[in-house]
Amino acid sequence: HRSPSLLLGYIVFWNIICLCVAFPTGAPASACENMMPVHMGVQPQPSPAPYEIQIDAPSFMNRQPINVQIVGSGYRGLLLEARTFGSTAALGTWQNPANNTKFLQCSGNSKGAITHSNTELKTSLTTYTWLPPASGCPAVITFMATVAQSRETYWLNVKSKVIWRDSKATCGAEKFTWTVTVVTMMSFHLLLLPGYLY
Repeated sequence: HRSPSLLLGYIVFWNIICLCVAFPTGAPASACENMMPVHMGVQPQPSPAPYEIQIDAPSFMNRQPINVQIVGSGYRGLLLEARTFGSTAALGTWQNPANNTKFLQCSGNSKGAITHSNTELKTSLTTYTWLPPASGCPAVITFMATVAQSRETYWLNVKSKVIWRDSKATCGAEKFTWTVTVVTMMSFHLLLLPGYLY
C-alpha cells in the first residue's frame, strides 16, 4: 500500500513535469497559424470560453494604437493576434509587452503576436497595445486568442468584435481598390458600346 503523502508527491512531480512540457515560457512559433497549444494529450475546452476580448475603439486607422484586454478570471497562458477574415496572417505590431508576456514572431512579423513569458497569473487589468499595419490594411480586423487557465484547461478561438478600417485611414489597399474600380467601369462601358457583341 502506498501512503497518501507518497501519492501526493507523484502527483506534484508529474504536474511540474507537464507544466515544463507545455511551454511555460510562451507559445512556440509553430502555434502561430492554428493557435493550438502543444499540450500532449490535452484537448481544448468544448464549452464556451469564460473570456471576452475587449477593445477600446470601434474602428482602426494607421498610427492609432488600440488597447486590448482579455476579460474574465485569471489566466496563465495566451497567444494573441490580430487577423482579418479568411487569413491566418498576424497583422500589425504589438507594442511593449505587458508584464509576464513577450512578443512572438508570426507571419515573419517579429512583433506579430503576444504570448506569455511565464506562468504567473494575468488578469483583466493586463492591457496589450496594438498598432495597425502602416500599409495594406484590410477592411476589417478581429483579435483572436488562445487563453489557458492551466496546462489542462484552455480555450481556442476567443474573439473580439469585428472592427472596421476608419474611412480616414491611409493604410488601406486604395491602389488595389482603384484598379478594380477602373477595370470594372471599363468593362461596363465596353459592353454598352454599339455592336460590341456582334
